[in-house]
Amino acid sequence: MGVTYSESGEPSTFDAAAFEEWRSALYSLTGTKEAARAWRHHRYRFAHRLGTVLSGTSDPRGPVHGPAVYGVWLRGGLLYVGQTLQAQRRLRDLPVGESHHLANTFPPEVWERIVVITWPDLPSAAALLAEVTPRDVGLALEHRLQEWLRPLANSQRRTTTGDWTDVEWSSSRSIGARLGARVGDLFHDLQAVWIQGAEQTSAATPENSACRVVFPDLLR
Repeated sequence: MGVTYSESGEPSTFDAAAFEEWRSALYSLTGTKEAARAWRHHRYRFAHRLGTVLSGTSDPRGPVHGPAVYGVWLRGGLLYVGQTLQAQRRLRDLPVGESHHLANTFPPEVWERIVVITWPDLPSAAALLAEVTPRDVGLALEHRLQEWLRPLANSQRRTTTGDWTDVEWSSSRSIGARLGARVGDLFHDLQAVWIQGAEQTSAATPENSACRVVFPDLLR
């Protein structure tokens, strides 16, 4: 069932009581100068640990390098799909939020899992990269993943009037949308690995070496 909206435009499923509990907890955690400093330090330590694991700094397989696509899940389902040409840098910063907006709205403490796939390591990537730049391939894969999975945070955009507008992937004229048809074989390979990562139930190393799955709760 989709989300319905009240006359004020707010989602009718919004839990005002839970929101007040959250705000009250934040008041307690930041009520003094010392408490606010401790809160800031605690959050950054966790974000740093998560970013270190995501970027593969401590992974026996070595750090993540180059292009990748990634997905972030909440307990309620897929939240966000993105792509990058500099996986180590982007993934390290993803939970910190200095150059990426996601952690500002959905704190990494509530992320259920993150799946990272270094798509150049998939079998069909080499032939495609002989014809299309990594940048364009990454954008095309991102577009096709978003159109296929409809992640919550990618499905709407903010407007200057304080509202939200739905994203229409089918009518997009972006570079990723225009090149989507050219990455068909690679996208098919990517889908199979993505499903494995999305369904993995433990922190064991995924079968496919191009895939990494991180469960933030295990780092707390």
